[in-house]
Amino acid sequence: MVFTKAHKRLLKRLILLLPVYTLIRIGFYLNHQDAFVGVGRENILLSFLLGIRFDIAALCLLNVPVVILSFFNVKNDRFEKIERLLFVFLNAFGIITSINDYELFNFTGKRLSLDFFYIADDILTQLPQIMFYYWHYSFFGFFFLYLFYRFDRKLFPLKISPYNFVSTFVTPFILVALCFVGIRGGLQSKSINVQSAFIQGNNELGQLVLNTPYHFVRTLKSSRINRPHFVPNEVVPHYVHQTLYPSGVLSKRNVVLIILESFSLEYIEEGYTPFLSTLIPEGLYFDKHLANGRKSIEALPSILCSIPSLLIEPFSKSTFQGNKITCLPDLLRKAGYTNHFFHAGSRGTMSFDSFVLSHGFDKYFAREDYPLKDDFDGTWGIYDGPYLQYVGDQISKMPEPFMAGVFTLSSHQPYAIPPALKDVFNKGKLEIHESIGYADWALKNFFEYAKKQPWYERTLFVITADHTSKLSSLKFNNLLGNYRVPLLLVAPGHKFEPTPSLVTQHSDIPYTVLDLLGLEADGLSLMGRSAFGKRGQGAFNLIGGNNYIFARTEGLYTSSADGQVTFQTYDWSTGQLGAASPSEDLELKAYLQYFFNSLISNNFKLD
Repeated sequence: MVFTKAHKRLLKRLILLLPVYTLIRIGFYLNHQDAFVGVGRENILLSFLLGIRFDIAALCLLNVPVVILSFFNVKNDRFEKIERLLFVFLNAFGIITSINDYELFNFTGKRLSLDFFYIADDILTQLPQIMFYYWHYSFFGFFFLYLFYRFDRKLFPLKISPYNFVSTFVTPFILVALCFVGIRGGLQSKSINVQSAFIQGNNELGQLVLNTPYHFVRTLKSSRINRPHFVPNEVVPHYVHQTLYPSGVLSKRNVVLIILESFSLEYIEEGYTPFLSTLIPEGLYFDKHLANGRKSIEALPSILCSIPSLLIEPFSKSTFQGNKITCLPDLLRKAGYTNHFFHAGSRGTMSFDSFVLSHGFDKYFAREDYPLKDDFDGTWGIYDGPYLQYVGDQISKMPEPFMAGVFTLSSHQPYAIPPALKDVFNKGKLEIHESIGYADWALKNFFEYAKKQPWYERTLFVITADHTSKLSSLKFNNLLGNYRVPLLLVAPGHKFEPTPSLVTQHSDIPYTVLDLLGLEADGLSLMGRSAFGKRGQGAFNLIGGNNYIFARTEGLYTSSADGQVTFQTYDWSTGQLGAASPSEDLELKAYLQYFFNSLISNNFKLD
């Protein structure tokens, strides 16, 4: 027999707890019915079904210590008490916090996590008054703990199996394997995470799919963030505000957003992108554009949701990933757009699928959806050449107006190029240069296809890159040069009015698109601005893990974690930084205060 009596007891306990989590989810739904007004019953039912996966993961996460104890099959009263107390305590914690979250959810708009206690910045001060105010939950918690212990003791008496090879070595490892699969949410290539709960594209449904212990445990490793108070609160709106007058010059145009993998502005200036260079005169080109991060996983929150990468970890992996945020595709969908996202990588790569599906995209196309398996590059996904042709074909099937997001991949290490095209493109000075030429060639073929389609003349193309990569020139291989990527707007048949040479950032893209389409930016983070706005532009970034930078045309402002600001001149044509000197400028401080307070309070609206 593979499972011993003791291990069977543990499995029965966990199986018995599974429907308890469904009952708790029903209670959560009944306590927050107002949040689900207008949501179809089929979507509510789907949330309950999806939630079972997270319930299994939560039970496995909570009971890892109990599973580890199962390695010690000792017939001893003390061992029995330790094992039972640990099981009861851990699972009572999961159930009690879930029920307490019925009320706490009203404060934060998301499931409980450790950052709830950072709101007041002192858990020891807050915890007593919270317990006193919600005394009925505290009373229920302790009463439930007592009943749970008595129930477990009566229903599952200790049954020790005799020592043998199976009980000592085989069974514990089987339990560990099952627990591992449960935490991952299955045998798929990528583990589930908090963001995976939001694939229905509705924040409230995502919160219903989640359960409190899973969210709490999975966000424990996130870095603590305190509420900054660099400037008086009344000063913040002076700097952080949006007075938008959408021009609507491209009203109802389709939007094709192309995010090029690892494209530095340097590659364009040094001639490795002959096709992209020919597009520049046809549109509006921003040569002082900065990515808000250095990793692909940091790009989507910035480009789609105006959330720059100012956290230690990527936003989509942080404790705030369950926050309610508004993104460009959300606003376009409200305006009647159909939204699809295309990435030739495997489904689950960097959780792109769960992120875009939870923030306004209707469909996500991955490598697995591509029909010709011979076009696989052997590492990441489908070569850019054939994949962009596939994207063009899929776009042609989309009802208008639409938004199509496209993320390329061939210019990512190891810079794979189809064998038939080896030695066709300029190898340049760095190993990435040849793949940049190939990606540019693939982009050319995509536009040649698009120009033959009826939707081409009715589309706004937005072309940028996720981040930079290897660099060779002094102009770009420096602090700000490491963030400089292209931003190009192309609208066939429309001539853009020239704009000043502004500093723009990824977080400005949603506002810029909405401005051109004539749509309001209701609910969008205020960390971005339209490139056509009247206010001065700038770009935010985090460097070294504890310094924040704000790049403007005149130079670079840097703030330490304690709010000390310095200023350096920056020559955008050479990349040279001047000496740092103290600055009294308050704009960076005001934005940081707004950003982090908004994350903690789960509200990007400016009070």
